[in-house]
Amino acid sequence: MAVMTLAVIEGMAQAAYYIAYGEFNGGGDFYPSAVFEIEQESGEYGWVSHPYYGFTAAPVQHELNRAPPPRRQDGVVLIGLLGGSVAWAVKPYFQNELEAWFQDNDIPLRPVVLEMTHIGMKQPQQVIIVANTLSMGGEYDIIVNLDGNNELVTPEGSYFHHGLSPFYPFRWHRLQSRRLTNAQIQTASRIITLRQRQQRLDALAAAEPWRRSALYGIVNRYLRERVAGQILALNHELDNTAPGEYSLRRYGPVLESAPDKYDLSRMALRVWYRGSVMLHNMSRIVGAEYYHFLQPSQYVADSKPLTDVELARAYDADSVQARAYPESYPLMRRLGDELRQQGINYYDLMYIFADNRDDLYIDTCCHVNRRGKRIMAAYMVQQLAPALRNRVALDAMKVGGGGGVGLYPATQETSPSHAINKLYFDVRLSDADTLRYSRDDCRPADIAAPFFVRITPVDGADLRSEGAAVGYNSDDFIFDRAGGTSDAAGRCIVEYELPDYGVANILTGQYIGDTEQLLWQARITLDFGFEVARTAGGALRYSRDNCLPIHIAANFFLHITPADTVDLRPERVVHGYNNFDFSGFRHNDGLIDAAGRCVIERELPDYDIASILTGQFSSVTGRRMWETRIDFEPP
Repeated sequence: MAVMTLAVIEGMAQAAYYIAYGEFNGGGDFYPSAVFEIEQESGEYGWVSHPYYGFTAAPVQHELNRAPPPRRQDGVVLIGLLGGSVAWAVKPYFQNELEAWFQDNDIPLRPVVLEMTHIGMKQPQQVIIVANTLSMGGEYDIIVNLDGNNELVTPEGSYFHHGLSPFYPFRWHRLQSRRLTNAQIQTASRIITLRQRQQRLDALAAAEPWRRSALYGIVNRYLRERVAGQILALNHELDNTAPGEYSLRRYGPVLESAPDKYDLSRMALRVWYRGSVMLHNMSRIVGAEYYHFLQPSQYVADSKPLTDVELARAYDADSVQARAYPESYPLMRRLGDELRQQGINYYDLMYIFADNRDDLYIDTCCHVNRRGKRIMAAYMVQQLAPALRNRVALDAMKVGGGGGVGLYPATQETSPSHAINKLYFDVRLSDADTLRYSRDDCRPADIAAPFFVRITPVDGADLRSEGAAVGYNSDDFIFDRAGGTSDAAGRCIVEYELPDYGVANILTGQYIGDTEQLLWQARITLDFGFEVARTAGGALRYSRDNCLPIHIAANFFLHITPADTVDLRPERVVHGYNNFDFSGFRHNDGLIDAAGRCVIERELPDYDIASILTGQFSSVTGRRMWETRIDFEPP
């Protein structure tokens, strides 16, 4: 009878928990909104200032506090995760989804997500973190950046009115404050006491077996939210105190003129854009893939049908987000298009919840519950799949006959030559269809390291059996065995004969045998481009002189961004453009004249167009051969 009574009470508690919070069970993985307003005045219980990152968490075990940082290793896919509190909260779900992907695909590698996130983090902190860890010898297979909210709203909302530089870290002026009034010291002391209580409640929330009980979870969650609310109120009390005397150390450089809110957001988003470009370039230099995801927000129209619960607890019409997103999200979309145009793996998650009517958002900022985090993590892993497969293929191929090397397929090569150190060659494609490597002041160490060549054919039929999985044919050679020569002046030259099939691009370089160290790499891409222009009738016209079979065989991609988002197809909302890819001359009315000039036209949709991104890609590898962008004047 006692067991049955407890079971009924627990069942009622489960129902009550679901009604109150939109999910089952209690305790464990839940972060009240006010937890993100962590007190920073004490390094023991909050953040500590860092000379490069702005701030970092106090625990020694945090990834950002390790020296030297992690390096690549056999059997492991090393993924660095950047971003603010949303990325921090998504991290365990991202790790779980990655592990599930490897298990579902029967791959014996282990994904390891390096947590390089922080509450309140925003650009340029992500750039500085990656640059610093790389300079200390850190390595990555993939770098993932999940951000957007902090970059947009923090410059305005985070004490810019107190004089803090909009490009300084979140609450930097408070972190650098050393002269507190007696009232401020008392407030900070109360916050520290509450933080200690909060930590004890957090530990109890995860304690077994009680965390399985919804009744226990309701009580614990109520207490956690109550303490978090008290911390938030005291933080606001500190925020509203006088800023104190100006100092460059505390407030950062002063803007020449005070911008209005829109101009400030535009300045901030330009930093966000440039930061992503820099992360992409740094990743390419060290042979890593970079992926950038824009986090969703409930303040963008039609991004999610908000429930009554979300409207009550997760939407504030007077918040900075409510003012900033409607004005600035169109600019974020245009900048995102520019990132994609530059070949950056950029994905806009703003509409990822567009058809979801569940309770997902948990606060008035941007944070979501477990269900929302799983949706985001699953989508991110889905987009990372090509890079993960490339990493798997490399691990299996084991270049050079020894241990695996940190060389990556032609989807992420650098151009022109980028050297990790001074050991590199100049590489040119000669008229005799050979690769010519040359170097002045050549030393024995320069020619001792093995060379690698990755050739991506235009036609997939020319791929060898071992290259079908990665989309390129692979070869290694040694300077002396390949007929390399050195003259009396110290100049060394070696030539590599290319195959007789059509070549799309070549990735080549050197590595240290039997290690993971890549010395340098360079890319050579053949000319595949068409001239693209609008005709008098409004169609899109592709034309090219000296048209060869390789230009006719490849597929075309045609991505059209409407001026009005209502013209986006439902399935394309998350991507931000409509897809009109076509198979080129094989199934369309393309023309080829006697002089070898080829022309093909495509009709454009009848709605207003903001921009067009088009080009050609290989149907075998999916790799883009060329692309061009056309921007339209606003109607």
